[in-house]
Amino acid sequence: MRALIVSITALLGSTVILMTGSGLLGTLLSVRMGIEQYSPGITGLVMSAYFAGLMLGALGAGAVIRRAGHIRAFAVFAALVTAATLVHALWIDPWVWGALRVISGFSLAGLYMVIESWLNERGAGGARGRLFSLYQATSYLGLGLGQLLISVRPASGPELFMLNAVLLALCLVPVSLTRAIHPTPPERTPMALALVCRGSPLGVFICLGAGIVNGSAFALAPLFIVDHVGLQSVAVFMSAVILGGMLLQYPIGHLSDVFDRRRLLVAVNLALAAFAVVMLFVANSGLTVLAAVGLGYGGLTFTLYPLAVAHINDRVRSDNFVGVAGALLFLWGIGAVVGPIAIGQLMNLLGTEGLFHAAAACAVLMAAATLAARREQVPNEEQTAFVSMARTTTVITEMDPRADPGEQVQMDWIEEMQTSQETEAAAP
Repeated sequence: MRALIVSITALLGSTVILMTGSGLLGTLLSVRMGIEQYSPGITGLVMSAYFAGLMLGALGAGAVIRRAGHIRAFAVFAALVTAATLVHALWIDPWVWGALRVISGFSLAGLYMVIESWLNERGAGGARGRLFSLYQATSYLGLGLGQLLISVRPASGPELFMLNAVLLALCLVPVSLTRAIHPTPPERTPMALALVCRGSPLGVFICLGAGIVNGSAFALAPLFIVDHVGLQSVAVFMSAVILGGMLLQYPIGHLSDVFDRRRLLVAVNLALAAFAVVMLFVANSGLTVLAAVGLGYGGLTFTLYPLAVAHINDRVRSDNFVGVAGALLFLWGIGAVVGPIAIGQLMNLLGTEGLFHAAAACAVLMAAATLAARREQVPNEEQTAFVSMARTTTVITEMDPRADPGEQVQMDWIEEMQTSQETEAAAP
């Protein structure tokens, strides 16, 4: 395992830098639009454009990679997103920013696709599950670091945009210096959308709902924090939300593999609704309380999508795992586009608290839909394993150990690393 990690250090380094820049940019734009006195409705519209670009990139960036090759395509995408970031500071206009968010989303999808293709190639021979988990942990680390950088300079000036551009440019360095062999260009895999809709309408509904809740949390939660405890608290709160998302993946995943998955979906959604309501009651209680509630809220929010994926994989038995996963990612993306737009308009009417009113309502609807589903539960021994899922591109689904029947699903990558190190130490 140690040798494998050393061989992908450059790729993981680029991942951390890239996710740090991506995490900083999203939060910075939300905060800056509040400073510029744009309404939550306009902010939601602009922020949703990123997810639209991400979906377009997931569908179209592969063609650029097939034409130019991985390293040159990586350079093209990094140049585009770096330039787009700098233009944000030069031209403050919501329509321009919306167009730039589409470009950023498309470019970041291309960057993710290059890294994920490389990691997928390195994961051959039984290591795919471990690489998948390591990539997830690295992604969460980068996103969390990005939130913390929001406080290093005033959000009202151009400095944070410059810092962001530096990060996005620096992600080129590790990949450009790698001596790893270029992976096979990503193949075109048709989405199995009709199969998913027929096989699990409930899973489709949960995927859409997860997109709404996830997308609006990233896009609009900073506005709520600025409104109630001030700009200086955004970094800590958003980091707590992301940390919660990372910490709850394993325990929720373990429970979903042991107990009735539909009951767990009901429990998670009701708990999410409860945390959203609690957030409304403690809105003016200070950063410590809000961060603690945000930890639980983020943890539950970011387990919805992988739970939905696991539920659908129980119902839809198909050899085209990547096509099914691509359809689910597409459904999540639709929710992530619609969520900030619709909830932003609600926040125009109810204030920034409208974010958590909407999140609670969505969670209750998802719980009610799960309870109303009358289809017979899949026996626990026949359930597919829960795996923490990134919402980036369809290439990541090829790394999912469930895509390979012979691959063991490894939930706890830290435990796997420790076991591997002990084995190496015991070897003569």
